[in-house]
Amino acid sequence: MDRKSIVSIAVFGTLWGFVEATLGNALHLLNLPFSGSILASIALVIILIARIYNPTRGSTFLMALVAAFIKALSFATVKLNPFIAIVMEGALIEAAILLFRPGRLGFFASGLVMALYPIFQTIVTKTILFGADFVPVVLELAQGFSDRVGFSAGWWILGIYLVAQIILPLGAAYFAWALKKRLSAQFAQ
Repeated sequence: MDRKSIVSIAVFGTLWGFVEATLGNALHLLNLPFSGSILASIALVIILIARIYNPTRGSTFLMALVAAFIKALSFATVKLNPFIAIVMEGALIEAAILLFRPGRLGFFASGLVMALYPIFQTIVTKTILFGADFVPVVLELAQGFSDRVGFSAGWWILGIYLVAQIILPLGAAYFAWALKKRLSAQFAQ
């Protein structure tokens, strides 16, 4: 790694960590829906733009470490879950970019990974904490809500939630790809 790579990792990792520490804390305090997807989408744009300037292998994971430490320092007490989530996101995006290259396919694979990871992580965490019984509880909750209102509203709400969880990061990947094309065109002039 050269000096430019190290500076790029520090700058983009700090930007990512700053967004997590400020906007992330505010969104979670307000208890807004999709706050995790919004943060993941912003992080994805930062990551993908950073990879344009610094294509060094491992740079995304190192940016995640910088961001995770900044996020950890933003709390009065150490919280391990956000730290682990940021590091996992960095590792998964690094793997997607290495596997598919930082082109269009790599950008959209990264968006899909960023979309599916929180869903998968929630299922695994809830299964560890509550056992496999939590899945039928969620499904019964959706069905019970639908039965109360007289139509399949619970299923629609669950479906809209899942679609939004997937569309936000994919939209961020598209935005980053469009930005990359525009920047490449301007640098070519």
